[in-house]
Parts: sequence; structure tokens; C-alpha cells
Amino acid sequence: MKNQSHFRQIPLQSVLNFQDLGGYMTEDGRMVAWQKLYRSGALHDISSEDLAYLKEKIKLTSVIDLRNSIELAQNGVGPIKAIGICYNNVALATNNMDRGKEDQLIQSYSHMGQVYLYFFRHREYGKRIVEALEIIANPANYPLVFHCAVGKDRTGCLSATVLSLLGIPDDKIVEDYTLSAPYMRTLYETLCANPETSKEANNLPAFFWDAPSESMFEFLDTIRKEYGSFEGYVQAHGADPSLIGRLKKVLLV
Repeated sequence: MKNQSHFRQIPLQSVLNFQDLGGYMTEDGRMVAWQKLYRSGALHDISSEDLAYLKEKIKLTSVIDLRNSIELAQNGVGPIKAIGICYNNVALATNNMDRGKEDQLIQSYSHMGQVYLYFFRHREYGKRIVEALEIIANPANYPLVFHCAVGKDRTGCLSATVLSLLGIPDDKIVEDYTLSAPYMRTLYETLCANPETSKEANNLPAFFWDAPSESMFEFLDTIRKEYGSFEGYVQAHGADPSLIGRLKKVLLV
């Protein structure tokens, strides 16, 4: 997608699903600034060429890594910190039940929207969403990218939260979420081709490898039913009253 001279998809060869969150219009006629806030898949395997692109072309200042301690132990952070980019780890995970029981529960769901709601209902998860939003609200941290493993689920829900707080209509939030869908087939095939990851990939429900609009619509609708709004959600999880105003000040033009 192109808007004026800006592209949503950033042409990196070694990083999955790197996208600019700029260009979306609010209901009151303002726009999310281009070339400030990005979303992505994991950066630990980034090539030297793509790293140079982030540093020299995008002039990336900060990273929020949403992966948990297990993922970091398996894959590491990569070279991103070595070039002077500020690295923040805000692990979007819960500690309310053991991994086996959590996986069993998720297997009982029928689409990703239910998975997102399961996590967002945990208080510690909501507090970490607010922690990430505080980093995003700080103008000293820009340009900034946040990422998880593939840039669809944890990253997609944080994107939806940010865009909703900024006043972006739901249809555009859902459109942003569904942009991850084309990357999922490539990722699945890559994981299945690797003996170390093929079993885990095939054990996940088939709906994990898609990004349908229905999942995001249900997530947005249910958060509003349960908390009144996304403003109500972040306030219920400890957000400072000034947070939303600061997000709008730094991101809207």
C-alpha cells in the first residue's frame, strides 16, 4: 500500500512483516504520522543489509520486543542493540497457568479473536500493554518499532490498541491486522521445513496461520463491551490519565 510518497510495507529481505503504521485517518480528520511508528516480526535474524537500512534510512531509535523469556532464550535478541538502538523487552505473556494447560485451552478455541481476549483479560497482561504504550508515548523514542515473533498476534493486538486510542475507525484497524495474512503461509512452510520447529507448527490449530477480519472485529467489539472502550481498558490496568493525550500528541498530525 502506498500513500503519497510512503509505503506501508518496508522492503526488508530478512525480517518478516515490517510495516509502517502511518497514514491511517482518525474520525476527526487527523492522520497517524508516517515514518514514526512501525510494527514487525522478530528482528533477531536480521541481515547486515537490513540492519543498515533500519539505522540509515529509517533512522530507527527504539525497539519494543514483545517476546517472552523462553523465546529470548531460544533465539536471542540479535544485533539490534549493537548499533545503538534502544532495546526494550516488554514480554506479553501471562503466568496464570502452566504452559500445557494454556495450550490445551487455546486448542479449544475456534479463531484468534478468542485467543487475544483470553490474554487481554489477564491483569498482568494489561499492565504490560500499558507499559508498552508508555514507551510509545515518549517522543524521545522515535522512530520506533514494536514486534513479537511474526508480527501478527501480540503485535497486531498492540497495533489495534494504539490505533483505537488514537481514534482510528475499526474498519481501518481490521485492515491493518489483515495485512499480516500473506506472510503466514510463508512462515508456516518455513517452520514445517525445519525439523526443530515442524512439530510445534503442526500442533497449533490451523487458525493460527491466518489473520481473518472476523477475529479482529470480535476482539475490538468484546473489549469495548467489557471495558466500555480501549480508554477504559488501559485505565483499568493502571494507565496514567495523560497517556492517551500524549499518544495523540506524538503520533497524530
